[in-house]
Amino acid sequence: MFQTNYQLNERVIFRGQGVAEIINIVERNNLDYYVLKVFNKDVEFMVPTSNQTSIRRPIPETEVKEIFDFLGDKDFEIKKSNWNKRLREYTEKLKNGSIYDVATILKELSFAKMSKKLSFSEDKIYKQAKELIIQELVVSDNSNKSVIEIKLEECLK
Repeated sequence: MFQTNYQLNERVIFRGQGVAEIINIVERNNLDYYVLKVFNKDVEFMVPTSNQTSIRRPIPETEVKEIFDFLGDKDFEIKKSNWNKRLREYTEKLKNGSIYDVATILKELSFAKMSKKLSFSEDKIYKQAKELIIQELVVSDNSNKSVIEIKLEECLK
């Protein structure tokens, strides 16, 4: 029982939810589960320890600069497609849980925001992507939220 890849009190990235802490490891119906407490939300999830695709470790501190460099790079193109298709793509990328996919969403919507007012759905996804990036970078960089927010705003100008 309890042969797991993650430890109690370890911070992990829970796909589509953000940073979570493993607050317990329990057995139910002969299966082991991580009990995750999601940061900034009053919610807990149980994830089977055998399901290694739902959670991952935060990026290492050495990759934080790469994320900021990627977000600050203005040499990119936004795909021209209708909003419904982009919405599906963005939703899939958010579910994927990759910080690079989330950074791509944030970068594209930040760029779009400079030239037009975002729709309600776009703004909601923009805010979600931004919060997911901030949460992970705070944990990875051992920094505080306000420092990361300032760096992020500088990159996205």
